[in-house]
Amino acid sequence: VRMSRSQVQQLLAQALALHQGGRLNEAAMLYEQVLQSEPRNFDALHLMGIVSAQTGHSQLAAELIGKAIKINPLVPIAHNNRGNALKDLGQFDLAIACYNKAIALDRNYAEAFFNRGVALEGLGQPDNAVKSYDRAIELNPTLVAAYFNRGNALKDLGRFSAAVENYDRAISLKPDYAEAYSNRGAVLVELKQYEMAV
Repeated sequence: VRMSRSQVQQLLAQALALHQGGRLNEAAMLYEQVLQSEPRNFDALHLMGIVSAQTGHSQLAAELIGKAIKINPLVPIAHNNRGNALKDLGQFDLAIACYNKAIALDRNYAEAFFNRGVALEGLGQPDNAVKSYDRAIELNPTLVAAYFNRGNALKDLGRFSAAVENYDRAISLKPDYAEAYSNRGAVLVELKQYEMAV
C-alpha cells in the first residue's frame, strides 16, 4: 500500500517515539510499514538497523544501515552506527573504516573517535587506540568511558602511572564506577603500591 508523504512522516514520528520509549518491537513494526510503502526510506532503514542492533541482530543491523548509507552517504551517525554493528560482530577493520568515514564527515564527532578507539583495541593496537581516545576526550571532556578505556589501553602499554590518572578522571566524573576502581587497584599492584591498591 503506497502511503502519502505526510502519512509516512506521521508513521515515522510514531515509530521514533516508541523507539525512544524502549518499545522496540512496536517501533520495528511501524518502520516495516514505512519500508513496505517506501523501500528506499533512509530514516526507516537506519532506525530499523538501530533496533536490530539493540535486539542483538548485529548482522542485520549492518546490512540495513548499509542500505541506508547507499541512499544517503553523508550522514555521520549512520556510518558510526554501522561501525558499532560491525564492531559487535568482531569485524574491527570494517568497523574502523566506518568510523573513519563518520569522522571525515564530522571532524568533531567525539563518539566516533571513542568507538574507533574500542575497535583499535580489538585489533590489538593500544597505542593507536590511545590517540583516538585522546581526540574523543579533547572534543568531549565528560566522556567517562573514554578515560576508562584510555586507562585500559595505557595499562596494556605498561604506562601504569598514566593509566591510574585516567581511572582517577573516570572516577571523578562517575564516583560509583566499580570497574574503574577495580582496574585502578590492579594497576597500583603493578606499581607495587599495595596499600593504595587495597
